[in-house]
Amino acid sequence: MKSLQLVILLCGSLLLSACVTTIESRLTRKADPEKAVDNYTQLGLGYIQQGRFDRARTRINRALEINADYAPANNAMALLLQSEREPELAEEYFLKSIDLDDDFSQGQYNYGMFLMQHRRYEEACKHLKNAARDVEYQQRGKAYQNLGLCYYRNGQVDLAITTYERMLKVQRFNAPVLVNLSTLLFEKRRYDEAQQYFDRFTRIVERKQSLHSANSLWLGIKLSRLNQNEKLVNDYATQLKADFPQSSEYQRYRDTL
Repeated sequence: MKSLQLVILLCGSLLLSACVTTIESRLTRKADPEKAVDNYTQLGLGYIQQGRFDRARTRINRALEINADYAPANNAMALLLQSEREPELAEEYFLKSIDLDDDFSQGQYNYGMFLMQHRRYEEACKHLKNAARDVEYQQRGKAYQNLGLCYYRNGQVDLAITTYERMLKVQRFNAPVLVNLSTLLFEKRRYDEAQQYFDRFTRIVERKQSLHSANSLWLGIKLSRLNQNEKLVNDYATQLKADFPQSSEYQRYRDTL
């Protein structure tokens, strides 16, 4: 399984961080309190993306001064504290954000990813599931993807498989999910199903819409051995050696020779 890729979605648009300093006065000037608290929160998130934590703190604190009970502002402060490696304080703000608005899916997702980072998988799965349930949440697919990984890391492999299968009904060609699902099915000895999802992934690679990882190449080797396809075994092994010579997957391959 691929290692955890922590993805915390800080705001709705990556453009925000690129132009945050030029639009700040326009966003906050003469804004009504409700609009101002949102503007300051978004500005703070943009500064976090830039790594300008002092500026982020000033804007987020301003948002909280206007409305201390604004869930997104508390979530933004949690992300800032997490970035500054203050996990205990960050968790206080994550929890406050969710307590203020348990329908705030971005807060549910961010807290779930925070818990994943700290290997508190059972709690993390609960919050990621809350985010994934929201059909209006723009990052619902990412929430499902990490929910599947959370179940896997919590030892709930069947739930991970079900979650990935559900996601692929909506996003048929999500490459990381195809590889992860194929890997889990292989581990469960459901080889035919594993091959079907792996074949779908390889078609994406052939169209140059994705690349092989060390994990996908090692999986390809194992499936090809089952099918007694020595040519594919050699092709995957050659690429694994060339692209990922220091990987644990390549070492496991060498151990089988």
